[in-house]
Amino acid sequence: MKKYLLIFVAALLCAAMLACGSKTVEPKAEVPEATEVPVTEAPATEVPETEAPATEVPVTEAPATEAPATEEPAAEETAVPVEKTEEAAYVDFDDMSFWVNGTKFTLGVSTLQDMIDAGVPFDEKDLANAGNNLNPNYQSQGFRIELGKYWSAQVYTMNDTKENKTISECYICEVYLPNHENEQQDILKFAFPLDLTMEQLTANAGEPDDVSHFDGDNGYYSDTLTYKKDSDKYFGYNQFKFEFIKGVLKYVTITYLP
Repeated sequence: MKKYLLIFVAALLCAAMLACGSKTVEPKAEVPEATEVPVTEAPATEVPETEAPATEVPVTEAPATEAPATEEPAAEETAVPVEKTEEAAYVDFDDMSFWVNGTKFTLGVSTLQDMIDAGVPFDEKDLANAGNNLNPNYQSQGFRIELGKYWSAQVYTMNDTKENKTISECYICEVYLPNHENEQQDILKFAFPLDLTMEQLTANAGEPDDVSHFDGDNGYYSDTLTYKKDSDKYFGYNQFKFEFIKGVLKYVTITYLP
């Protein structure tokens, strides 16, 4: 009995002790496991290497200058005197002249007005156009010089300036003569005779720069001998042109081009 009583008392004491010491313990807030935030790597941007384009600078190669070989002075030779001839040069690019009634006119120098003032017998209809305008870098119409019935030579002028000019102000750049074999005239003259042969021409002026030959029907043939000098300003030539028909001088054209 006592044993059970003691057990009972002991149980009460234990219960009282448990009641006095208990308290509600709130559970800790559960800390969520660390969330692994994926690290987003920015994609590596590959910057293309920009190469400056290579600029090819042309290299101007100076022409190799060869030192002139030093020659031993040649032994002096006795100069042979050259006999002078009074015969005029038939082809002279430094003096491209002709004469009308004894007055000298020079291509590239004398103007149409100079010829008019000198009383050159021009065709009256042509002279009516002498005051017309001539544009820069243009050649005029022909102005006929009357030599006889149904026979005339022609001169042309040129404006090589940058301004408009009247035809009469411009210099003579060309003279053209159709020669008449069986007729004579004393108005227009040249440094060469108009009964000139090809042999006489080449003997005086040397070999021409251009030679052309044409054979036609019934024994017809022609030869054109042209002497040329390059123009400094334009594409073309200064020239003396002689056309022979069956060996006889038929056409003469002298052209000046600056």
